[in-house]
Amino acid sequence: MQDKIILKKNARLRLELTKSDLQLLAFLEQQRMLTIQQSYTYAKKFCYMNMTDYSFKNRIRKFEDYKLIRGYHYSEGFDGERFKYICIGSKGIDLLIEQNLLDSTYNKSKIYKFDKKKNIIHFLMTQQVVINLLTQLDGKIILYTDSNKGKYLLFYDEHVSSYSPAVLQYTEWIRKEKNLHRQNNGSYHAKIAKYMTPNNRTTEINGTTMTIVKPDWIVKIKGENETRDAFINIELDMGTEPIETIIEKVFKYAIQAEKNPYELHIMNIVIADNSFSNRSRLSDGIRRGENIAKQLVSDPQVVNRIKESGLKIKISPLKYNNEAVYTALQKYS
Repeated sequence: MQDKIILKKNARLRLELTKSDLQLLAFLEQQRMLTIQQSYTYAKKFCYMNMTDYSFKNRIRKFEDYKLIRGYHYSEGFDGERFKYICIGSKGIDLLIEQNLLDSTYNKSKIYKFDKKKNIIHFLMTQQVVINLLTQLDGKIILYTDSNKGKYLLFYDEHVSSYSPAVLQYTEWIRKEKNLHRQNNGSYHAKIAKYMTPNNRTTEINGTTMTIVKPDWIVKIKGENETRDAFINIELDMGTEPIETIIEKVFKYAIQAEKNPYELHIMNIVIADNSFSNRSRLSDGIRRGENIAKQLVSDPQVVNRIKESGLKIKISPLKYNNEAVYTALQKYS
């Protein structure tokens, strides 16, 4: 990677890029889509861009001019949510490939799907969960209670990684003659089976690859010493999904946890709340979280399945989620 790169627009205009700029572009491609504020938070923390909010926005506008990124404005009525969000641009992909930050076989056309999300607010709130975890927990060290040995060292890019569920897929191989309903030991097994979609691209004749569960996003934390790697499987709840649907997902996550006992799988149910922006019309999320927890523990089938699979569940409003995840990592290993 070069220390400095000069992009020329014409005989007079040019843009000078640093390693920090490339790092920000690589992160944007990885996360698919971010608000300007989320990008700024990451840039200050990990790219060491010591500039004001105003200067950063001007920098982003230059990136747009050179097609390194694509910018969009989101507006939800006069009093509703209003912000700008960005995705990687075609020239940004070219540059990342040129600097060996992306593979030359990268499918460039897929970037035009990044901004076509059906629910942009849901996706960007999920990204807020990720940004909060990466930036606010970075540098934290979790030790075993009975010794000074480290369990988890929360250093982003060294021990902590962020993954789209399209990149880190939870799948399993199923024989064609196998009864899918037998994969689960609960009253929801039939409903779970119908969510497992086959991969038609497989050439194998004796079975197919099935999706077990697809989180909204995944944060992986490398364990130290004898500690299992932890997978924070983020499920953002906007308060509109029936709790019964969330319970169905619990059973699917239980399959993933049971099939991978050498990994710690945490189903991180994050309640969207009014901390996302000062224009938010959402509540504090506390009552919704309590209702979900109450329904989970009231069903013996659910409780037993969670215990036997080794799945861990954390339910928290967005504002307090970092604390909930940190507590889970302290408690489980």
